[in-house]
Amino acid sequence: MRKVHSAGIAERLGAWVSGLSLSHVPEAALHVARRCIIDTSAVAIAGSRTGVAERLRAHVSGQYGSGACTLLGTAHSASALGAALANGTAAHALDFDDTSYAGVLHGSTIVLPAVLAAAQQADIAGGQFLEAFIAGSEAAYALGLTLTDSHYMRGWWATGTLGAIGAAAGAAKAGGLDAEPVARAIALAALGAHGMVAMLGTDAKPILAGQAARLGVESALLAAQGHSAPLQVFEDPRGLLALMNEGRADAAGLEELGQTWRLMEPGIAIKRHPVCSAAQAAMELTGTLIAENKLDREHIASVRCEVPRLVKISLVHDTPATPAQAQFSMPFAIGCILAYGALGPGQISAESLADARLRAAMERVEMAEAEDLNGEEYQPRYPECARVTLVTREGREVSGFLGAPAGMPENPLSDEALSEKFRDCCDFAGWPRERCETLLSALWSIERADSVSGILRGEG
Repeated sequence: MRKVHSAGIAERLGAWVSGLSLSHVPEAALHVARRCIIDTSAVAIAGSRTGVAERLRAHVSGQYGSGACTLLGTAHSASALGAALANGTAAHALDFDDTSYAGVLHGSTIVLPAVLAAAQQADIAGGQFLEAFIAGSEAAYALGLTLTDSHYMRGWWATGTLGAIGAAAGAAKAGGLDAEPVARAIALAALGAHGMVAMLGTDAKPILAGQAARLGVESALLAAQGHSAPLQVFEDPRGLLALMNEGRADAAGLEELGQTWRLMEPGIAIKRHPVCSAAQAAMELTGTLIAENKLDREHIASVRCEVPRLVKISLVHDTPATPAQAQFSMPFAIGCILAYGALGPGQISAESLADARLRAAMERVEMAEAEDLNGEEYQPRYPECARVTLVTREGREVSGFLGAPAGMPENPLSDEALSEKFRDCCDFAGWPRERCETLLSALWSIERADSVSGILRGEG
């Protein structure tokens, strides 16, 4: 491991974020950023219909008051802090949002709500908004690479810890702050960043996403007011690196800022199904094996999923009792394929879990860690791969391996497929098609918009 630069991570990030211009960003990275904005907006719109998002909106209404910032998927608005909290929660409620393997985190679900709130509060144009989103995302992913996967593997939820810091960077950029106050915003967020993987399968997970987005916005607002913060917060012996990562740090993550765009390398995984990314490969492979071998789903006696450690520690609920637990359950994910042939937002419900067909299908699924899938041949290229074996009631056995399911950076969804996901999410939320198409078209060309708030009001 190379030693982290002595100038300080917060200051280095602050200087880079404040100096970033869209003219510095290659078109390919701009395109990925637009895709992330579209995807996160879509899943927030769909997620706004979940129970956790509805309860959170009631909390925001009672505790944060009114304001000019849109609550995605609804006709409601709130203050910047309330909107970041509500939209971050909604965006992660279905666990349908994107994933980066630069530190293993859901970056967009934290950064977008924070930047959107700051952008609406300042009433900035679409180009500035896109610039701020990229700045916050790249900052979060640079930190992910700096702390390495060891941060997540120790039990820290990198989405909450590093995502909050990226949110602060993005919100500060949207607010037009210079390098030094951006660095203070980053330091303030780092001091308050938190998140433990222990919350998997509970409402705490999407709520913590909202809290991380809110922390990012508030840190930027406080920095803008001139509040001080320790700029050596990462390097201090009592700071983030020591306390959250045993001092482990790889300088390459920061050294390559603006040279290697993490939106492109390692890229962003966009989900096809509203469950943990760790289940996506096994689900797709199960469906492929059934289709290619012309199997009757009801005649499949057992499904064995062999997976790497990252998948094993993420899918912790073999017999889920709630929809939140079901999103972290391999038996549920594969069971939906066996029982229904698909898994969409409609299956994340108590009604599905009570369905005898699904329960019977789940009992036929087992998951085990395969040590060879943890090796260099598969990691880090295929961090959440799967080997699946199906056995029919007649004794026929078929198996296969899938490293990169549809949506992974190596196997990306097409722009049209992403647009269809957006439409499906809007349909789930009960939106009229015209409203959906107006927003979708505006987001595909976000940098041309005179006002982000105008787009969200349907003004194009």
